[in-house]
Amino acid sequence: MNAEPPRPLLSMRGVVKRFGGVQALRGVDFDLRRGEIHALLGENGAGKSTLMNILSGVIEPDGGEMRIEGVATRFSDPRAAQAAGVATIFQELDLVPGLDVTANLFLGREPTRAGVLDRGAMRRAARERLAAVGADIDVDQPVGELSVGRRQMVAVAKALTYASRILVMDEPTAALTAAEVDRLFGVMREIAARGVGIVYISHRLEEVPRVADRVTVLRDGLVAGVAPASAPQSELVRLLVGRPLAELYPKRGAQAGETVLKLERARFAPRRGRAGWQAPDDVSLEVRAGEIVGLAGIMGAGRTELLTALYGAAGPGRWSGVVQIEGRPARLASIRAARGDGVGLVTDDRRGSGLLLRDSVGRNLVLTVLERVSPFFLMSRAKESTLARQAIQAFDVRPPQPEAIVGALSGGNQQKVVLAKEVLGEPRLLLLDEPTRGVDVGAKGEIYARIRTLAERGLGVLIASSEMPELLGLCDRVVVLRKGRTVAEFAGGADEHAVLAAAEQSEDTSP
Repeated sequence: MNAEPPRPLLSMRGVVKRFGGVQALRGVDFDLRRGEIHALLGENGAGKSTLMNILSGVIEPDGGEMRIEGVATRFSDPRAAQAAGVATIFQELDLVPGLDVTANLFLGREPTRAGVLDRGAMRRAARERLAAVGADIDVDQPVGELSVGRRQMVAVAKALTYASRILVMDEPTAALTAAEVDRLFGVMREIAARGVGIVYISHRLEEVPRVADRVTVLRDGLVAGVAPASAPQSELVRLLVGRPLAELYPKRGAQAGETVLKLERARFAPRRGRAGWQAPDDVSLEVRAGEIVGLAGIMGAGRTELLTALYGAAGPGRWSGVVQIEGRPARLASIRAARGDGVGLVTDDRRGSGLLLRDSVGRNLVLTVLERVSPFFLMSRAKESTLARQAIQAFDVRPPQPEAIVGALSGGNQQKVVLAKEVLGEPRLLLLDEPTRGVDVGAKGEIYARIRTLAERGLGVLIASSEMPELLGLCDRVVVLRKGRTVAEFAGGADEHAVLAAAEQSEDTSP
């Protein structure tokens, strides 16, 4: 006689949720076993975050049932979920930028001694929590001064203090490099081995077989399928988008043209040092018209800092060495000067610094060309609408409505708006920092195609990404950075392990 299968740690049956006239969940079944890492996949708007927000107590369902260890459960708020052993790392991190790392890790649960805040104990415990996730971060540094990737690691350390039963991780690797991802996956396996069930949401399909035990795919508020984590990526893509995605990366371009950006022994010395900010220090690379060049490296390599400094957004400082744009010495002392030299930048944080979330799509799109839509300092609604509609059509922004509020769009469409906004400024050198962070696989393919089209029109494109398959699949060449220095260069399509090995080897052997 066969034994009955063990009771799931979490069981959600027939879950329904509406937001006004939009039905986000249409009767979803989902379960999680004790000690399991269960990947939850789906394009933006598929219902993943809504389902997990119900589990986390952020919202309540309109219908359906949820049981934890067989007991019917419904959380009225996130504190109730935390008290029941359910912790969540949200995609939009719940950290306070003005407080230091220690204060963020203990926010609302500060230890005291004789009625006085025990700061020493907090700092010791903060170091232990960060060490547990392999993060070497100064516990006294304000979170707002950390890179996006380091803030992500702080959020992971914070959530682990509550997760006695279930841990929900919403895009936890979106800002991490390969080394940090490996470290995080090791921590996840240790947590699962203690019996904690982990729900892992990600757009990075290549990560699924490395860490997950099982996969559930949502599409349009319904379960499209359940598969083993070892299922072929092509099958997961078919479940995600409802059709096979034959080729994610577009074909590489023809022969590149004239040099757009040339850096030779280039250094940027900021007037004021910043903790955790790696200034460019001995960078040599070229980007030619029609070419896409990638920047690879572990966290702290200086990829974002290089792009920021090239865009004139690194604050007061001085460049040395050769820094040329189209054969002329570049003037990069300010954003205005950089834009005057034909440089455009898409930042790694579209919601924080790339968009005005409460404003319309149209208004966001014309931010880089205000002089063209506001003659004599008066905004021309007609010109704004015309340019916005052209950009929306060119980048297939959905819905195709200039008056739509940009913060209400999906992550993929927000990213299209950020990219379209920079292209309207007619740059000759386009800097892209994590161009597909938090974007689903369907939107990624569209964005890759548009980046390649821009290169074919003669732009030089320099991309920093923590996704190695993205760099190797999209770029013509990949330059490896370490501590602000170039240490290796590979052709596009090179072996991923060779690129990673170069970065890790350089860490041990470079001066």
